[in-house]
Amino acid sequence: MGLLKAIFDFVDEINKNEEDEKMKKLEKEMDWNNLDDYEKEEVRKGHYDIYNFEDSMDEDLDEDDYYSEDDK
Repeated sequence: MGLLKAIFDFVDEINKNEEDEKMKKLEKEMDWNNLDDYEKEEVRKGHYDIYNFEDSMDEDLDEDDYYSEDDK
């Protein structure tokens, strides 16, 4: 039983390390995208993706841009 527990502990440690790396990458991406604190919290909770908070002020879209398939 001791060997089996050691194996499970080792697998758990690997999983924790992978999760830590994913969170570090997520934090970097959120910083690169200049998310506000409340936006970061929503991403951490899994309610939104990082790209749901893109700043629409950077894009000058006309109303027609949303319905490009209707213009044909």
